[in-house]
Amino acid sequence: MGGSQSIQIPGGGTEGYHVLRVQENSPGRRAGLEPFFDFIISICDTRLNKDNDTLKELLKANVERPIKMLLYSSKTLAVRETTVTPSNMWGGQGLLGVSIRFCSFEGANENVWHVLEVEANSPAALAGLRAHSDYIIGADTALNESEDLFSLIETYEGKELKLYVYNTDTDNCREVVITPNGDWGGEGSLGCGIGYGYLHRIPTLPFEDGKKISFPAQTPGDAVSAPKDGFTEVHLSAVVPTVPVVVSSSSSTGLEQSLSGLSVSSHPPTSISSLQTGNPHLCSET
Repeated sequence: MGGSQSIQIPGGGTEGYHVLRVQENSPGRRAGLEPFFDFIISICDTRLNKDNDTLKELLKANVERPIKMLLYSSKTLAVRETTVTPSNMWGGQGLLGVSIRFCSFEGANENVWHVLEVEANSPAALAGLRAHSDYIIGADTALNESEDLFSLIETYEGKELKLYVYNTDTDNCREVVITPNGDWGGEGSLGCGIGYGYLHRIPTLPFEDGKKISFPAQTPGDAVSAPKDGFTEVHLSAVVPTVPVVVSSSSSTGLEQSLSGLSVSSHPPTSISSLQTGNPHLCSET
């Protein structure tokens, strides 16, 4: 995604609500929200730069009404506008059907792991990881630093690990279930090279208006059960408004509650090439 760029954010600041999940057929999905890459920075012309109830109240005040939303994408490094209609009639959880957490998006494009060579018959190959075009962008636990992925892989030795992977050829995200195994017959627990740092970021791509975002659908059972991965669904009960569509910010607690805000620190250009070395600290799992 290139080096640091100065993006003008309406209202200033580098904070927003990080979109972690988007439920199938939800208002958020129809509005084109993209998991992991998108940050909600404004709604109804109100800048969302504080962790409070502003977003929740604005959505409740505009149930079944189309409203303007501004998003910052860590993939395109740009701000775009979309229209979303909060609803409690779409059949899933929440008025938008998204999971979010409040954090800074500064440096978010740096926090990806590039899949390099993939050895035949390795855990990486069996899981369907694609050499050079796949980028690991998340897991079911927060990955804030380069070593977090490798530590996670080590923790999941011999167990199924779910990763969220973006592919540059398809411009889509998908879930990949992989089982780290140091005894698979080759080097490392995954049998693939991993690149991290300036030279291994996702190439910046322009956002295509109206493009369908492809991401794993949740099963009906998932729609009614509480997540078990540390990401909190935003449950916004419907309140049909009879008054204002814009409310002032309050200082009450925010919407994402179980994870601390993401703070991705910038690292100097570096290349970590190997889950093949067998080095213990390079073994782990989105």
